Amino acid sequence: MSSETENAKFSLSGATLYGINAVVGSGIFLLPRTIYMDLGPASLLAMLFDAVLVLLLAVCFAEVSCYFDKNGGAFQYSKSAFGDFVGFIVGLLGWFVTIIAWSAMAAGFAKLLIMAFPALKGMNTFISIALVILLSIINSTGLKSSKIFTITVTIAKLIPIVAFVFISIFFLKGGFDNGNFTPFLRLKEGMSLSKALGSTSMTIFYAFIGFEALPVVAGEMRDAKKNMPRAILGSITVVSVLYFMIIAGTIAMLGVGILESGAPVQDAFGQMVGPWGKWIISVGALISILGLNVGDSMMIPRYGASIADEGLLPKVFAKKNSKEAPYVAIIVSCVLTSGLLLTGSFEQLAELSVVFRFIQYIPTALAVIFLRKKNPDAKTAFRLPLGPTIPILAIVVSIWMLKEGANSSSLIAGGVGIVIAGILYFVLNGSKKQTS
Repeated sequence: MSSETENAKFSLSGATLYGINAVVGSGIFLLPRTIYMDLGPASLLAMLFDAVLVLLLAVCFAEVSCYFDKNGGAFQYSKSAFGDFVGFIVGLLGWFVTIIAWSAMAAGFAKLLIMAFPALKGMNTFISIALVILLSIINSTGLKSSKIFTITVTIAKLIPIVAFVFISIFFLKGGFDNGNFTPFLRLKEGMSLSKALGSTSMTIFYAFIGFEALPVVAGEMRDAKKNMPRAILGSITVVSVLYFMIIAGTIAMLGVGILESGAPVQDAFGQMVGPWGKWIISVGALISILGLNVGDSMMIPRYGASIADEGLLPKVFAKKNSKEAPYVAIIVSCVLTSGLLLTGSFEQLAELSVVFRFIQYIPTALAVIFLRKKNPDAKTAFRLPLGPTIPILAIVVSIWMLKEGANSSSLIAGGVGIVIAGILYFVLNGSKKQTS
């Protein structure tokens, strides 16, 4: 049985595909118009700049992941570095934000499906909740089924993206010849360069959100301490290249016409290969958001179960069935996600998700420094150079992102969330001795 369980886990390639799936969603198909708006073709430089910023955070996750071979991600890192109290806050808010994100993704799938099949109009809530329930059932049948489904969907959604990237290479020269890349810098009227760069970088950063999902399922990966950092860096690198080429190809085909397009990638591909190109990209968008839902259905219950495994939530949340699936956490996650869909308030809540995600990013970057001191003789598969420089830069970048992209109400909500999580910790674990 242990051999079968090990074989069911993700290999390095499978984990890398899972990481790509966790990041790439339907938003990339509409992204070029938004990021072109403030900088023009110079948005390509903003993409490169942002990819470096995201990598700063990702490599912090990569190093600290070397110390762990179990589920939990940022929760496990924070708990080990700073103790139960901080770990509980990071874990609980992390679980909360992923449930919000799943509800938004399920609603997004329903919206795209109805756009493709107008006869389903008015069935948004039914479709989204049915999807959540179906994926929860598949997840409860064990890791093998979920892994196969995840890898299949990821490959399917990458086909139109890779096709666009490959074909666009042959149209880049024409884009230059037609003047679609000149002038290179086209600042939006009334915007300074720094403000435009900050706004564009935040938009791009939203598109990268999800890279932190991979370490959450470390316990479902073969030789996690060795393969996790490789999967994180591999997936972020692949996504960065794809994003850059999608934006470059769209600019080459549409130029300033991007601003007049409601679906720029679809329109650009239609110009490249004909009307059927739009259809391919539309199907790709639907598969992409389905892939995000599949990834969330696997990751979210395991996040909750990992907190219970560490004794910080009631043990019942960690209970597993005969297929080693955390069925109680699956049920709870399914019910909470469906409840958000029924309230219809998930879109407003989703706006808070970015702020709450930084409650995972910043402690993880700090954990690099603290875990090095705590484990001075540890030989890890991946170690950042330049001492604490990169983690400190990642923290500075995170604070900058919050300053540029978060409004005061979201920051207040994040503070309130921390206070509530802290109170709940003492309600559930007040009698326990703090561990670190």
